[in-house]
Amino acid sequence: MSDKMKQTAVLDPFQAWCHKWSRLGTVIMLAYMVALPFIVLAYYHSIPSFGEVINISTISILMIYIPVGISEALSYTPILGSSTYLTFITGNIMNLKVPVAVNAMKLAKKEANTPEGEAISCVAVSVSSIMTVVILALAALLSTWISPVFELPAVKTASNYLIPALFGSLTLGLFSSIKTGKKVVKNGIAGVIPVLIIVTVLALLVRISSGGSLFGMIGFLILFMLPVAIISSRIMWKKGIIKVVDNDESASKKAE
Repeated sequence: MSDKMKQTAVLDPFQAWCHKWSRLGTVIMLAYMVALPFIVLAYYHSIPSFGEVINISTISILMIYIPVGISEALSYTPILGSSTYLTFITGNIMNLKVPVAVNAMKLAKKEANTPEGEAISCVAVSVSSIMTVVILALAALLSTWISPVFELPAVKTASNYLIPALFGSLTLGLFSSIKTGKKVVKNGIAGVIPVLIIVTVLALLVRISSGGSLFGMIGFLILFMLPVAIISSRIMWKKGIIKVVDNDESASKKAE
């Protein structure tokens, strides 16, 4: 192994510590989550046969969620870094943990894939997880009093717009003027335009031909569109449409 490869393989002490204990925690949580159903089923003498577990229904579900799980791991790990372990253990990845981690790094003006950025991301995901548990515990304790509120027509209507509003705010963040780090990607959003065009065309074709939707193909689409976005971004970078330039804010600080 060359000296250059050895240097790239060395992690920051915090990152090395976080990966070490996070892997151990992940193994423990996986063992716990897999063992718990078997313990409950064994206690009630209700362990199903292999044929009852693996059938057409479960295979169809796995065909959707296995690609989704793989695509989430590939797409979110570069953003979350060493906090990926805790994020996948606690769940609510796309609608809570990723936005929290991204916003925390943005407010702290730290970049992903840096020791500082990963430390901020770990703290943000941890606090988010604790707050989720606290809120759920309070909701369970106060369910008798607060359940009528969720039945109100206005609340039901508003809840349908929570996820679109969340991702709308994240999308607007791509166009914001807040810039961090020594380098800035200009026109980076152009790299996903081919993906949007392809997905839109596919959605329209499926809708016109069968009246269905692409919901069951989300995992496969993400796996397919990740390389499309990378390749299209590289082509646009080669042609000068997408540029990586010095951050004006960072350059001015260096000049001072």
